[in-house]
Amino acid sequence: MKRRIVNALYAFLVLFLSLYLMTTLLSPNASMRVFHFKLFNVLSTSMEPTINKGDLIVVRSVDPDKLEIDDIITFTVYIPELGENGYVTHRIGDILYVDGVTIYKTHGDGVPSDVYDKWTDALGNSYDITSDDVLGKYVFRIPLLGSFLLLLEDPIFVLLLFINGVILYALVTQIKKAS
Repeated sequence: MKRRIVNALYAFLVLFLSLYLMTTLLSPNASMRVFHFKLFNVLSTSMEPTINKGDLIVVRSVDPDKLEIDDIITFTVYIPELGENGYVTHRIGDILYVDGVTIYKTHGDGVPSDVYDKWTDALGNSYDITSDDVLGKYVFRIPLLGSFLLLLEDPIFVLLLFINGVILYALVTQIKKAS
């Protein structure tokens, strides 16, 4: 009985992760709508020591009206180094209400809490983070897993991993035959 429950949980987990990966690969923006969470690799040190470069973070969807000062959020904004919009995860330092619009003043953990990010659009105009830009709220991190997942994007690393797996399988098979 216990084995059946474990097998059922394992099958559910594999199915769930497979569906999540398929959704993420086919339509990256749909994973948040369908599953209400999204995984991100942390690529910078701006949130250290709370979140480190190389961590994998989980962000869940959130009602922007429930966000509070000190919450960590992921939002889209123009990133000059990329030359396009990207995701940023920073802490809310202040919440302002201007003409019926909620504006979030954000900052990384490596700067004083009263020094806010200065965002601009592609034309260099000042840009405020609003609820339309917020993707979700940070839930937790898995240390260093993001770095490993980035390695899986390198075809040479994947090839070497596959070759090592084949060699390991062959060794184990030979050892079992010899026993």
